[in-house]
Amino acid sequence: MATATRSRTQAKEDFPEAPAPWSTRCETYWMVTQLPSPLPVDIWDPLEATHSTCTVRDFKMGSTGVIMIVRYFDTPVGEYDELAIIPGTFSVTGGPERGQNRSRITRIYVNQKEITFNGRRNWNIPKHLARFEFSSPRTAKGSSPPNELTVTVYPPEGYKVRAEIPFFKATFTTMSWTPSFPLSTKYFVNTKFVQPPIPAGEDTALVGTDSWKSYDVSAWSNRAKLVWVKTEEGRNIVPKGWFPKFKPWSFGFMLQDATLDISKPEEW
Repeated sequence: MATATRSRTQAKEDFPEAPAPWSTRCETYWMVTQLPSPLPVDIWDPLEATHSTCTVRDFKMGSTGVIMIVRYFDTPVGEYDELAIIPGTFSVTGGPERGQNRSRITRIYVNQKEITFNGRRNWNIPKHLARFEFSSPRTAKGSSPPNELTVTVYPPEGYKVRAEIPFFKATFTTMSWTPSFPLSTKYFVNTKFVQPPIPAGEDTALVGTDSWKSYDVSAWSNRAKLVWVKTEEGRNIVPKGWFPKFKPWSFGFMLQDATLDISKPEEW
């Protein structure tokens, strides 16, 4: 616990704080999957995997998982990109949420250190740094998104693996014959999240915490579209250690000009 406290103190000197709650605007792509139990290797980053709360025994097999690509254009900390995996729900073993099945983000990447710091500090979201590449820029307000978008995510520059080889790559192709429709996260995931304490890393952005945190996430858009999903595997993708293997449904969802809100957490 002392390590987590020291890391938080140092990080406050390095990064601006943006406390919860957050209300954001974004463009987001969702892939839906069902992961096996036990969960696949690399569902956690090696830093969090060493923590006693990162266990597969509380995972509820059969729950729906979501992999999200989010391109934020309006947040308390400016624009940024994000890749997150929510395997499904986990049984909470203590605190006011004891006995409940709640969603949990187990692995997540962003492209800025200050986002890493604030996500970990505010909600115990185990954010790590990565480099993002998109085949098209963010969609301007009032414009239509591209018919096809490829998202490629790489290890951060200067890391010990070859940073030019991605660990995640997916292409989303709009089903042009389908109309836009309203869509909300409540149709796919339990919108109440419970995150365990997270250990601190060597980088000051990787702040550690000592308490459990629960919070609500809501995302919705009046301009959602169905998209075909194709992910890349094989020798052109970084081997294990960065992201779990998963098989998404052949179709997913794109939410244009979406609102994504994250509440102030409760702690115990």
